[in-house]
Amino acid sequence: MSSERQEKIQSERDEALASLTEIVDHARYKSLGDGRIRSPEKERVRLKYLRVMVSALDSRRQYLADKDLDELAEEIEALKEQYEADVDP
Repeated sequence: MSSERQEKIQSERDEALASLTEIVDHARYKSLGDGRIRSPEKERVRLKYLRVMVSALDSRRQYLADKDLDELAEEIEALKEQYEADVDP
């Protein structure tokens, strides 16, 4: 994978993670913090915020897992190249 493509992917992931973090923070504030919806009639709104938070956390976890896999793939590729260079002098 080209360096330019890797940088673009990393930039997009960083933006997505920042957005997901904002969503989680807002949902946490609305559902658990000072912004909590206290009206019993609006309890379902609180539950919706919790669902959004769970969904965003799951998406953020998946992005981080993808990032880890990409980093491992790069490390494996570097080790292969180093091994091949050592074996074929």
